[in-house]
Amino acid sequence: MMTTANEDSAGQPAAVVAHVAGVSPAPVVVDEAAATTPQETLVRLCATILAVLIAYTCALAEALIVPILLAILLGLMFAPLVRGLERWRVPRPLGALVAITIAIAAAAGAFFALAAPARTWIARMPRALEHLQSALRDLRRPLQAASEATRELGKLANMGGSEPMQVVDSSSGVLSQLASTAPTVLAGALVVLFLTFLFLLHGDALLRKFVTLAPHLRAKRDLVQATRQAQHELSLYMITITLINLALGLATAGALALLHVPDPLLWGGLAALMNYAPFIGPLLTACVLAVAGFAEFTTPLHALAAPAAFLGLHLVEGQLVTPHLVGRRLALDPVMVFLALVVLGWVWGVAGLLLAVPLMSCAKIIAGRSEHGYTVATLLSH
Repeated sequence: MMTTANEDSAGQPAAVVAHVAGVSPAPVVVDEAAATTPQETLVRLCATILAVLIAYTCALAEALIVPILLAILLGLMFAPLVRGLERWRVPRPLGALVAITIAIAAAAGAFFALAAPARTWIARMPRALEHLQSALRDLRRPLQAASEATRELGKLANMGGSEPMQVVDSSSGVLSQLASTAPTVLAGALVVLFLTFLFLLHGDALLRKFVTLAPHLRAKRDLVQATRQAQHELSLYMITITLINLALGLATAGALALLHVPDPLLWGGLAALMNYAPFIGPLLTACVLAVAGFAEFTTPLHALAAPAAFLGLHLVEGQLVTPHLVGRRLALDPVMVFLALVVLGWVWGVAGLLLAVPLMSCAKIIAGRSEHGYTVATLLSH
């Protein structure tokens, strides 16, 4: 009997033996890393490689992708206007033409408002650079002894001394560069306007094609409702952000005019445009205003008053105005915004910085209205 009991105990699982002995079995710990199959590892590796290839392709195809994305955003923004005009018996082609006319008028108004101050600044650039050089020389004066020692060491190492900075009349060079890039910019703008017109004209037909691909009636209804609500929310969001940036630009121009900074409308327009890129845009605007202040004024206090005034206005806008008008529902996670700015800025430069937040807002709105977009909406939400 003793031998049989031992054989039975050895032949049973450890949990049964522990139960018979009156001892609680130890918890079984599963190593998730060891449970990963080679197929899952291969899938993750292929997904990573695919993401890198997509980013590289987007960087190479900037001239093609950026106009398409900009046209899609403009199409989504103006779609409710075209649909509202269509309910008032206005033909859809005419409504799309009205929306395009509004976009052209806004862009032309901004261009003509900023063209004269920009031309004045370019003409005054050599004198401003001379003032900037003088201000930097005054700031470097306490370190002049260290600079002389460094120059002597460079001479001993046959490196030669650093040559003094020379002011070059760069106004003609800047004007020639602007003239050479004007045809490219004009061609890109025409492509964006034409694509926007096509999206506004045939957007509903394209949506109906996607609806026919839905598997059942409920999916078709959800797709239509999600698209309509996404268009409405994105249009409201873009218009609100544009008005906020415009108000910030006008307030910045007014503050700079009170500080007697030349061409305040130019810097206000720059502040409004760069405010589409959070974190990085206002920082670049403050740096540009600091350079402009040192180029125009001799005292550091007066020179730093311009960026200080802008940062104060931006603080009010970012902490009070935008959260109150936009609301928490459309607020984006700051970490994800910064990552999007870094990635898209690396891929597309300034265009990526300006498109990062509108694209993230569009992705969040659509993901929040789609059936399987909970993960994306949660990652992008504040």
